Amino acid sequence: MTKKYTGLGLSCMYPENWSVTEDTDEGRLVSFTLESPSAAFMTVTEYPWTVTPQEALDEACEVMRDEYDEVEFHETDSDLERDGKPLDACLAGEARFYYLDLMVVSRMIAFVLDHRTFLIQIQAEDRDFEALEIVFKAILVSMLRSVQNE
Repeated sequence: MTKKYTGLGLSCMYPENWSVTEDTDEGRLVSFTLESPSAAFMTVTEYPWTVTPQEALDEACEVMRDEYDEVEFHETDSDLERDGKPLDACLAGEARFYYLDLMVVSRMIAFVLDHRTFLIQIQAEDRDFEALEIVFKAILVSMLRSVQNE
């Protein structure tokens, strides 16, 4: 079964055994996180419209490099689409690093949608990441479809 979350002007379906947390700044929702029972997660953050996807992606990478040792980052292609077309100014990257002797994968996708900049970070231990990649993709597809239908 699935549940539905709505926030930041987005809606998405997610597995019912996952948890949701919200982050606010001065009472305003700025991000939400969907977390699996195995601690894999997807965080969606809305930035002010003046922040470009490149700036959002760079900031996320800088935070990771400050937090973890030896973060390897490389840009990747994103296949996210809306109405059959690639998202505006969509950039993607993937970071890999060790934490507690586990290899962690963190995929980040930054894009503009309806004059707002979003950063989506999907992170999990590498074996969990592979197993949950299809679930994360389904959540993203449901999120982008919700915007089309509003």
